[in-house]
Amino acid sequence: MKTARWLVPVLCLNAIVVFAALAGEAGPARSDAELDRQLKGAPKLETEDLCEPVRSVRDGMLLRVPNPDGKSWDLLQIYFPQYGGPNTIVIIDLGSGQVKQVQTERGWNFHLCPSVVAPNGRLFISALNNRLQQKICIYDPATNELTLDAVKMPADILGETHPLVLGTDGKIYAIGQHPSKAATAVQIDPDTLAVTACGPIGPSHSPSDCWGYSGGADGRFIYIASGKVPWYLVAYDRQTGKSQTLAETGTVGGMVSVGQGLDGCIGSVTGAVGAAGQRQDYWLHEGKMIPKAAGPNAAPPWSIRKDHPARPPIPEINTSRVVPDINGFAEIWVRDAGLGNAAAEPKAPNAEMFGPGWRCFRFQVPLYTQAIYRLMELPDGRLLGTAGAYEGNFVYDPATGQGRHLGKIALSHYATAMLDGKVYMSGYPTSPLYVFDPDKPWSAGTVAGNRVIGDQDPQANPRQLLLMGTKELGGTHKMFAAATGADGQVYFGGQWVRDGSCGGIAWYDPKTGKAGGLWQPISNYQVTHMAAADDGRIIVISTRRIDDTVLKKVKPDQGALFFLDTSTKQLAAKFEPVAGAKGTGPIVCPHGTRIIGWTADPASEQKSILYAVDVKQSKSLFSKSLPYPLPVAIGSNQQEAWDFRMGPDGFVWTFMNGVLVRIDPDDGEIHAIGKPLSAGRLAFAQGRVYLGGTTVVRRVKGVVAARP
Repeated sequence: MKTARWLVPVLCLNAIVVFAALAGEAGPARSDAELDRQLKGAPKLETEDLCEPVRSVRDGMLLRVPNPDGKSWDLLQIYFPQYGGPNTIVIIDLGSGQVKQVQTERGWNFHLCPSVVAPNGRLFISALNNRLQQKICIYDPATNELTLDAVKMPADILGETHPLVLGTDGKIYAIGQHPSKAATAVQIDPDTLAVTACGPIGPSHSPSDCWGYSGGADGRFIYIASGKVPWYLVAYDRQTGKSQTLAETGTVGGMVSVGQGLDGCIGSVTGAVGAAGQRQDYWLHEGKMIPKAAGPNAAPPWSIRKDHPARPPIPEINTSRVVPDINGFAEIWVRDAGLGNAAAEPKAPNAEMFGPGWRCFRFQVPLYTQAIYRLMELPDGRLLGTAGAYEGNFVYDPATGQGRHLGKIALSHYATAMLDGKVYMSGYPTSPLYVFDPDKPWSAGTVAGNRVIGDQDPQANPRQLLLMGTKELGGTHKMFAAATGADGQVYFGGQWVRDGSCGGIAWYDPKTGKAGGLWQPISNYQVTHMAAADDGRIIVISTRRIDDTVLKKVKPDQGALFFLDTSTKQLAAKFEPVAGAKGTGPIVCPHGTRIIGWTADPASEQKSILYAVDVKQSKSLFSKSLPYPLPVAIGSNQQEAWDFRMGPDGFVWTFMNGVLVRIDPDDGEIHAIGKPLSAGRLAFAQGRVYLGGTTVVRRVKGVVAARP
């Protein structure tokens, strides 16, 4: 007879509750019909709302434009709770001292919005809509008015990168991606707002996207750094409508950039085909690349104009307090010899930290609650959570019932490993690795005097240790998974972004500070999940199949599990548990060398497959077809309100068809617990079950989960 490990009574809310379940939890489902009956009949789970830990807003770019008086500037500080808004644009007129705000609805993405000042003095700003189409907004410093969607742009100029430059002819050039996945550009007359489409330009990067990171324009040609797989430096002749490729790089390690000057353009190429890997700089003139002589005084091949428009002196700006406090108040401090003087300075908080000549502009912006994307237990029983939209981390203490937003770092957090009481975090962009000591105060991003403690500052907690996105460390731009090895090192896995679609693995040794990685053996797979098996001696890597546009490997027939030996840092084996499945899906290690995984059924979109594998023997232990689809997409950004993880009772906890269930890892038997109003990330503390997934930390009523 099978031992009922979970039938241990514990006290909860002054009542005896069956261990790790509702008192009325059903027995295991032994058929599709029984499973369907259990899930449809699962009782409603009530939850307690404990706290909304993160109420914040993200600070975006600070734009500058000269005032018509020729003496002062206007500042535009952008805020948004997430990509696409809603946006708050704070406009500060340094000449008049006026501060005003412009609010936009959702659908306007002002993240990394390029801008240029036209010869007529107006500021042109490039933003994106929710379809990544480029939209041009215009700010007039004479009236302090911002006009959204001010230029009728063609629908086929897309982002995500969308440079905006002022050509030497006084026209504005918007650069982006064409639907054909080649580069494109649009010329804008800043006075009439007439547009001229100039695309597509250069070769297509299909199946990869085109990333036009930089560009420029002279009297006749447009130059674009079209990348990244591979990079092309392309020139487009506006008179003939034809383009030519001036330089091409290899698919790995190459780089092209274009710079716009007042009188001409420059370019640089690294890793050009047929050349050594070193960087070469060029003048870009009359549609040609002209090698640039060494030295700062090298003369360009064009004449220098003498009538460049004068600009007022740029004021000194301190944005150490641009991040709003818990009430939404923020400050921007400005010092300008022509405007700031001690007599005119308004009284403001923190004035003693700045000194004579500084002026404070204080304002209040709206704050927004943020969804909880990650939730996990700390060794001391507290819960550590992560909010979306780069809004940082929080802790919730079940002992006190208090939640607190700790702060923000420059990390979109996806992957977490715990080691020796410290938290190692990675994600996006360029796979930064952070270490956080939860026993010490959070200091990264806090203000010390009139400066911000940066993420790499020795005082920072969390502190950024390194970037794992280099080719030597796996090349990944976004880490999705993590595990801790028996060798006392932390392991991370993810995928390349923009440079290709490969997968990569990196590891870090806290004792030595050294890191390593690999990517070529799995270049046609992307890492989605990881787990440590055999007491951490084997790191199991769950992947999905992809086209390798870098090394040109063909897409495999199915996703696979890879087994990394932590003693050798080599892939010891590969195992394909489900033939034809595009990925092996989320995985956990319940004990020993057993791995439990859940993936989509390649034969039916309405079904999925639960499986178990022994990684030591590369052997399938069981495979069960489930009459429900996998609730999340394989290869997604893992922001779904869902989880698949081990509970303290030795069972796998997850949500199936919206119902919280427990899965016996020994035979795959499924036990329905109940259906909450909404699912979310799971965490366990003091025998209780907690949920993320919404903006609120929730505790499930009447359900306990403790160690047997």
